[in-house]
Amino acid sequence: MNHLASFVTKALAPLLVSIFVLQGCSKSNADLLKFKTHNYAMTCYGGASRCSLIYDGTSSDQFPSEPAPDKLPSDLNKVPGVTSFAGSAFGKPMIMKWMARDGTQLSHTVDLNKEIPDHRVAYDHPERLYAEQPFHGDPTIVVEYDDRTVNVYLAATLQVIPLDPANRSVEDVETFKRVYTRTL
Repeated sequence: MNHLASFVTKALAPLLVSIFVLQGCSKSNADLLKFKTHNYAMTCYGGASRCSLIYDGTSSDQFPSEPAPDKLPSDLNKVPGVTSFAGSAFGKPMIMKWMARDGTQLSHTVDLNKEIPDHRVAYDHPERLYAEQPFHGDPTIVVEYDDRTVNVYLAATLQVIPLDPANRSVEDVETFKRVYTRTL
């Protein structure tokens, strides 16, 4: 029995201590959902026109004079094809200006630091995140104008460990969550 105790003390104890220390130093899975850089995009629906966005020192315009089409079911959870790199999260508040369907000129400001204070993507299963590279590309802030309503979404593609242990490759999971809405 003394040989076994000696083996455990000399060989296994340092190994177990190093495992516990490494686990304590690693990031939690929830921390893996934090992001430092992101893209942004804008889209217009519901007759909105002359949509403009000033964000991170850059001005973007869409549908300068003609009314935007109504939002279709196929447009739900859709990230526009054209995105811009915004850089670090988050700079100054977004300044949005547009014309509603009835011709009313609207303006609104959103501070993303208040709406996404921890700069984290919402995901229900953080334990499945692929820790080596949790994001497939940068998350995208989507600003949507829809007549008199503005919505802001946070979209991201996460890389997760598959539920099927036989599947050895990571899976991409699309997230699209509304973080802000206001009707004027």
